[in-house]
Amino acid sequence: MHRNRTILWALLLIGIGVFLLLQNADVIPERVEVWPLVLIGIGVWLLLERSLFGSRWGGGYVWPILLIAVGGVLFLEDLDALPDEDVLVPVIVIAIGLGLALSAISQSRSRPAETEAASVPLDGASEAWVRLEHGAGRLRVRAADGDQIVDGRFAGGVETDVRREGGRLDVTLRARGMPWGPGRERGHEWDLAISRRVPVTLDLKTGANETDLDLTDLRLTELSVQTGASKTVARLPSTGRYTVRIRGGAMNVRLHVPEGVAARVEAHGGLSDIKVDERRFPRWGGEWRSADFDTAERRADIRLETGAASVEIV
Repeated sequence: MHRNRTILWALLLIGIGVFLLLQNADVIPERVEVWPLVLIGIGVWLLLERSLFGSRWGGGYVWPILLIAVGGVLFLEDLDALPDEDVLVPVIVIAIGLGLALSAISQSRSRPAETEAASVPLDGASEAWVRLEHGAGRLRVRAADGDQIVDGRFAGGVETDVRREGGRLDVTLRARGMPWGPGRERGHEWDLAISRRVPVTLDLKTGANETDLDLTDLRLTELSVQTGASKTVARLPSTGRYTVRIRGGAMNVRLHVPEGVAARVEAHGGLSDIKVDERRFPRWGGEWRSADFDTAERRADIRLETGAASVEIV
């Protein structure tokens, strides 16, 4: 996929160069801008990635169709081939509808994902670092009392990388394959448990997915979530001191802090809608925090770096 993206940028640069050359030679009128053609080129490439190569890139067919439509309207306006009336907004609405319809058709034709079981034993480890590179689909994580640091079922396939160093166990689970191509499974659906017997650092990297984290009984050291256009619901641990880091763009996040757990919330980002239960976590300067946060034995240090996101902390 990285090679495909490199080819995309190479073709775009070549195309821009040819366009400017033809414009300087008076083959293309000066009033015609290059940027509409760039939008069309990116849209066509993303459409090919989605339909031919099974790209993991999120958004279905909506963004490719939208880019092609907007670029086409701007290009035709440069050529004075469209009337003076504003047609861009109706075209955008039609493009979004067409993209949603194509996405729904593609998903309905995709075959069910094959499910496989996987587990990683503790084998005497005293602490663990678990990374989940999930991609698109659904992800469910819960705590369990067992001898496996990770134990679950993985629809769509999983690749496991395990490293041990002293008493520390490092586990990385990666989504296998390209789940959104035609004839392939409809995303990766993972349902897994993480052992509560040892302290755990949990690192999530997800795409256009739905994530449900029930970490109430987990001995969590740090939770890191890096995501895109997704929905994440997390029930945080009820014991210990831990850090929660959430990074992403157009995402919807809901964090449940158990009763009796103090919290501090620090937020950085753009046009985000952040709602915090100020009865439990009053606003204090540029952050929200419990009155006893500094001395509390049970506390969550929550740090948000978001774009156009919706975040709720209760």
